[in-house]
Amino acid sequence: MEQNAHPNRSGRLIRVLFWGGVIVSIKVFLAILYQYRWYFPADFDASPFLAGRRFSFVGLYRWAFYLHLFAGPAALILGTFLLFSGGKPRWRRVHRTLGKTQCALIGLMVVPSGLVMSLQAYAGPIAQLGFIVQSILTGATILVAVSFVRAGNLAAHRRWATRCYLLLWSPLLLRVVAGLMIVSNLESEWTYRLNAWLSWLVPLAVYEWVLISSRAEMRSKNAVLRFLFADAKIPTQAENRSTA
Repeated sequence: MEQNAHPNRSGRLIRVLFWGGVIVSIKVFLAILYQYRWYFPADFDASPFLAGRRFSFVGLYRWAFYLHLFAGPAALILGTFLLFSGGKPRWRRVHRTLGKTQCALIGLMVVPSGLVMSLQAYAGPIAQLGFIVQSILTGATILVAVSFVRAGNLAAHRRWATRCYLLLWSPLLLRVVAGLMIVSNLESEWTYRLNAWLSWLVPLAVYEWVLISSRAEMRSKNAVLRFLFADAKIPTQAENRSTA
């Protein structure tokens, strides 16, 4: 009984953390959408994001900003559906159609607009480079995911699609950490620079750790099975007849 209690507690803890993360993500996502009231038209006094951008909010950046306002949340919502509908036969046709839409949305809107906006990111070149790399990786991961599904490797497709989703989700973590920095009076250019990198590096690193751990566990189980049944002899048909 005590041996089974520990896995059960671990499973409950994982479920609590998962659903807690889901609730926080939804709350932050809705808070981001609520700030859209300051963007139509652009309110440089009320909006924390637009503060100080009155003279740079022109030309290509302005177009990229409004494109990103639409494409970013749309790609995140679409990605969430694709993540949970993958592998379910009844959603196969819808999943395939929306997957093509997601690929076009990311490649034509999210990545280009993200790259343009990255060039004017707060806190200088280090933060800018972090967002540039994030945008490039977002486009690269969706392309790799598409290449694997075309090759028929659904397991690899799901892994790369999950990596892409984590990159799309990372701005929510960026907002959470930025809020914590403000509340704890630790906000500075350096904490923002770190946040610009760690907000997407940490989720990817955690996911890779989960993948490596699950593979190691599977190899361990297979090794145990091979050891247990190494000396087992499977009887032939002739042996079966002779013992009958």
